[in-house]
Amino acid sequence: MNNNLLSKKGEFDFIIMLLVLGFVVFGIVMVFSASYYSTMNVGDGDPYYYLRKQCTFAAIGLVGMLACMHIDYHIYGRFQIPILFGSLILLILVFTDFGVTVNSATRWIEIGHTRITPSEFAKLAAILFTSSYIYNKPNKIREFRGMLPLFLIMIFYALLIIVQPNLSTAIVVCALIIGIMFVAGMNSGYLLILTGILSAGITYILMFKQDTHWYFRLTNWVDPFENRLGEGYQVSQSLIALGNGGIFGRGLGNSVTKYLYLPEPQNDFIMAIIGEELGFTGIIIIMMLYIILIYKGFKVALKASDKLGMLIASGITMMLAFQVIINVAVVTASMPATGITLPFISYGGTSLIIFMISMGILLNISKKSGGKK
Repeated sequence: MNNNLLSKKGEFDFIIMLLVLGFVVFGIVMVFSASYYSTMNVGDGDPYYYLRKQCTFAAIGLVGMLACMHIDYHIYGRFQIPILFGSLILLILVFTDFGVTVNSATRWIEIGHTRITPSEFAKLAAILFTSSYIYNKPNKIREFRGMLPLFLIMIFYALLIIVQPNLSTAIVVCALIIGIMFVAGMNSGYLLILTGILSAGITYILMFKQDTHWYFRLTNWVDPFENRLGEGYQVSQSLIALGNGGIFGRGLGNSVTKYLYLPEPQNDFIMAIIGEELGFTGIIIIMMLYIILIYKGFKVALKASDKLGMLIASGITMMLAFQVIINVAVVTASMPATGITLPFISYGGTSLIIFMISMGILLNISKKSGGKK
């Protein structure tokens, strides 16, 4: 089966595969560049720690992506309930003895020596369940009663993720469910109502929760330098790094900000290191490649052989687009700081593996619809 697939590139979108592998390899290089100094000086003294870990995650993700290329995407419709409950159980385990707390946030579970992020599974699970539910009950999307189960599931996901606390990921999961419903034909009036509810929630935090972490995150992004030693520290250092990079950058490996000025630069703020080392030119090239991948993803959705493929491909592509937009907006102080990774590039095992598996599902949908034909 593998030989047949490899000998017939037209069965899947080869450009998507090439872009994903390119991003992953580039991510490995940048994770090493961003992390080697901090691990050598404040970690266990091993400058290759994050490099080895990211290579391992990439290898697991590659196996997952290749496997999902061969699995008929219709199977997710048959297992929508186990997928849903599996993701919810993982989120609940965060609040048990398996939960791991880092920097006052409990977002991980540790089983043996393996640490995973359940909210990353929740994103893909929400896409697969919502798409399968609508596909199996196509007429329900136009009725409030039919959409009610999706609304309830969305609320349940949001509550379990918000209390970690992880407001940004909760918003992304809700946006994915709403986005798929909108693509499927949900009345635009419901979209306005949901947008109003979200706006009311933000307003409530600003007016009545002024002593909370979320309030400071929402307000400090306006002028991160005003509190550059507190909540605005990471964002202000990110802006300094981007300014240092200028148009063409200081050169690969020559970032100054990664020398303990920017905490954990290999994670959510890795784009700042990319900007400092490769400059504005490097960022523009990366963003253009992301745009091509997003365009190809929506093209797969439009050409899908059935509605299930269209909805899953749309959801996966929206997940990619949301995270790229949010991550870049945070790094450039265009929105409040969040814990959203840069797809395929930021350090993080669960995020990288889930995104590569998602791309495998997208490639399978592409293969079923005739690939690049």
